[in-house]
Amino acid sequence: MNNIFNIKISEDRELEKIYEEAMGELNDFFNIKWAIDRPKICIVDDRKTINALKDRETPNWLVGWPTGRVVYVLNKNSFSTESNLNYSENDYKMLIKHELAHSFFKNMTGGKTQPDWLWEGASILASGQAEAWEKPLELRSFLDDKDVYKEAGYALLLISNKYGKDKIIHLLKKYKTYQGEFTELFQEEFGVPLNYDFFNNLIQN
Repeated sequence: MNNIFNIKISEDRELEKIYEEAMGELNDFFNIKWAIDRPKICIVDDRKTINALKDRETPNWLVGWPTGRVVYVLNKNSFSTESNLNYSENDYKMLIKHELAHSFFKNMTGGKTQPDWLWEGASILASGQAEAWEKPLELRSFLDDKDVYKEAGYALLLISNKYGKDKIIHLLKKYKTYQGEFTELFQEEFGVPLNYDFFNNLIQN
């Protein structure tokens, strides 16, 4: 794999606008004002470069990921040739917002990225993807790290609808210094075990 990369500052004003809008909306969502040392975005032109950056062959659906305070996103002009996804302007905005949301998550939790369903689900919810994507009729896999992209965002959307978005933000803030398992924290906050019944009852109600 290659280990040397050339990068340069982008002059794409439209992407800059998308970035600033996303940062503003994420500041509002997470109830913080991130103004210094903000995350950066690197636009990647092709699958070969993605594979080199990730040090492995990557699936065609992988078009963005975070690394520290740097977010990598596939060039919007490369979707038709370098991914198996159809490009749309709105989806691309949500993709950028999703990857930036991971940086906010780490900022709020002190660098934690687990459990995976919470890590991905928070970005899916914060980016608007949970509202836009098809909603499952039943939740049965995400707690076991399966179908996380299909279920986790909807699971958090259910919590947000029932208890308010700030309940999720409070949970993330408390998680930063919590010494036990997340399942224990969840039960403390909601008064019930973390299981599928809790979420599926929210669907029914």
